[in-house]
Amino acid sequence: MRRSLLALLALVLLCAAAQAQAPRKRRLPKSTPKAKEEIARTTEPKTKEDVLKTVARPLPKAGVLAKVLNAITLDTSYGPLIPFPVVDSSKDLGPSFGVMPVIAIKDRASGDIKSVIVPSANYNENLRTTLTYRHYIFPDEKRFFILRASRSERVERELMAYYYTPQLLGTGLRFSAEGKHWVTGKPSFYGFGIDSQRGDKANYSLHMTGAEVILDVPLRKELFVNVNSSLFDKHIGEGPVDNGQVRELFPLLYPEASARRRFLTNRFSLVYDNTDHPSLPKLGTYASASVLYSNKSLGSDYEYRTYSFQMKNYFNYKEEGKYVTALHTLLQFQRGDTLPFYAMPQLGESTGLRMAGDGRFTGRGKFVFTVEERITLSKTPFYKFISETEIAPFLDVGTVFDKVSGFRARDLKYGPGVSARLVIRPQLVATVDFAYGSEGTNAIIKIGYPF
Repeated sequence: MRRSLLALLALVLLCAAAQAQAPRKRRLPKSTPKAKEEIARTTEPKTKEDVLKTVARPLPKAGVLAKVLNAITLDTSYGPLIPFPVVDSSKDLGPSFGVMPVIAIKDRASGDIKSVIVPSANYNENLRTTLTYRHYIFPDEKRFFILRASRSERVERELMAYYYTPQLLGTGLRFSAEGKHWVTGKPSFYGFGIDSQRGDKANYSLHMTGAEVILDVPLRKELFVNVNSSLFDKHIGEGPVDNGQVRELFPLLYPEASARRRFLTNRFSLVYDNTDHPSLPKLGTYASASVLYSNKSLGSDYEYRTYSFQMKNYFNYKEEGKYVTALHTLLQFQRGDTLPFYAMPQLGESTGLRMAGDGRFTGRGKFVFTVEERITLSKTPFYKFISETEIAPFLDVGTVFDKVSGFRARDLKYGPGVSARLVIRPQLVATVDFAYGSEGTNAIIKIGYPF
């Protein structure tokens, strides 16, 4: 528990450094539906006054948390510098330990934070030493860039550049572009279907190189079309965990999965969104229906379609923001060519079932339902922002299947748990999730809400 709290504090400090400038009241468009977990946007989203009125009240007296945060923050002529240790955990790779200084660079004329540099060095038993450089750039109040480079002694690599603007060429179009070369050793494969066995766990590394662009076209106030085009070369290789590899445990699947394949896809989504906040919602509904297609005639190695239907609902008790019931439902399934297992719908730690490791269940389709009761316990000021402590008991429910008609309620997996969170308004939340169930227990540390 002490390690989890330390990691949570580290994530909060990163959020605070990226947001350490006074908010300004303005009406802005909502963020793109594809959330970026590692970025603190410099724009204050529009809110519903009756829901967020508790945030607008005078700041409370500084508590223990605020005193600790301020004590370890060094004010320099360029901006705040925050040195701190960081601890992470993963059911697949185990614990990681390291250091991650946060360096915020201010514009000397305006005093606004123009960029944040976040280098880090950490150690994991499977990955060994990992060095990472992160650079967040805010050229103005709306646009931002992310640059990231990382290298581990074993397996993992990353080079990434990302750009987002909510007003492309002065219009109401929202646009983002990302290019990356990414190798991750975290995922595992257990076989197909909901009856796959934990004892068949096989580690692998997923290699991805390519780019994607996303365009949001507003149709009316709360309705818009999202267009996503991407081109990636993907394949798997040896993973960093030595207790079983896909090549050894699933020899018939390895040749296809390890061959470099091209995925050229286009996804069209119809989205309805009247939530009060793009990343910290307390009220409203987000619903989307999308189809992703891949055609060999356009250059892809596979011919298939992926259909997704998603809904998120946020119910606010007495509209005061202290008690928020959050619901998430997702139905996803594929048609067409059978894909390598890494490109099929998966259910696990980051994909809807927090008690399990990433990639725990794989199928041609999946269903996920989650309910959380997000309870705000306290607020404390830090750098002119309010830090909220939150606890959230939750229940994850999900399954995978070969076809929609094959869905069976008896196949559902249940994963209850509880989250401890620190919310840095107006933008980010740092989370420690504790979940348990038929897959055992799991602890997850990350930035962002699960939905």
